[in-house]
Amino acid sequence: MIGIKTPSAWVFAPGLLLIGLGLGAMLTPSVNIVRSSFAEEQQGEISGLSRSVSNLGSCLGTAIAGTILVAGITATPERSYGLAMIALAVVGLIGLAAAVFLPAVLAPPAAAAPAAEPAPARG
Repeated sequence: MIGIKTPSAWVFAPGLLLIGLGLGAMLTPSVNIVRSSFAEEQQGEISGLSRSVSNLGSCLGTAIAGTILVAGITATPERSYGLAMIALAVVGLIGLAAAVFLPAVLAPPAAAAPAAEPAPARG
């Protein structure tokens, strides 16, 4: 088709760079924070749950961006890509706002372990 200009791959570079930098700066510290918040006995469960939630978020982000890109809401691919990135940024900001409301200190467990008995006096 003559007259239709296809976008260069460089059009996508800023958004992809931003996503890559954001994931790199966020992923390892967030995993460390989540895992350090739980006891050693719970590390297997929390690791699996953390990865599951992370994968769910990745799938939802891909679905949202992909839907916007494929739907062709705008006449040009560059604008559809920009709209997809804006939609993901809004979802990310909603997640950030939700994270602000998380408690800074965990509440003590309801059923605390019984206190150790004092050692008998020697003498």
